[in-house]
Amino acid sequence: MQIPSYGAAPLSATFLIVRILELISMVAIVGMTANFVAEIVSTGTEPPKEIVGTLSITSIAALYTLLSIPFFWAHANIGLLVMTAADVLLLLAFVIVAVVVGKPLSFLNCLAIDNPSAAVTAAVTAASASAFTQSVTQNLGKSGAALTLGNWAGTTRGNCLETKAIWGFGIALCVLFTTSAVLLPTLWYKSKRASAPGKDFA
Repeated sequence: MQIPSYGAAPLSATFLIVRILELISMVAIVGMTANFVAEIVSTGTEPPKEIVGTLSITSIAALYTLLSIPFFWAHANIGLLVMTAADVLLLLAFVIVAVVVGKPLSFLNCLAIDNPSAAVTAAVTAASASAFTQSVTQNLGKSGAALTLGNWAGTTRGNCLETKAIWGFGIALCVLFTTSAVLLPTLWYKSKRASAPGKDFA
């Protein structure tokens, strides 16, 4: 089945590639956040709001992105403007996700976790371990209790890498939705211009 050109075949193909990359990134985020939430809930502790929010936004965005592809394929000329607005809103949502998730992770060194030879002073290590142990003791197994995203990400190297991967995919989605938000109105304009009467004589 041929990809609709909208008067600019290379841009149309680029948009579909961007959409596929968006879906891959969102499936990765949903998988990692769902796994992270399941691990936290199994301890009887409330998951961090950042992770729950990321999972909710990404699930809705994935559903929209999946539905937008057949509409794009069906020559949705006016629908391109509607999708532009939706992409801009999702861009803003993922910018917020990237900032909120990245704030507690930006200074976290995953390679230093579970690594005795890392260049971390004994005093800082002892203080961090003490604070985390105290927080876990006070919250673990209590209904409605919560630990911050930084607490969970800092427990193991696996958790740290997983949360940083979620953050990275969130940043990638900011770039991808920016690209699609630029391509969509451009395709609408090209399509309108290509279908205008007398275009062959311009």
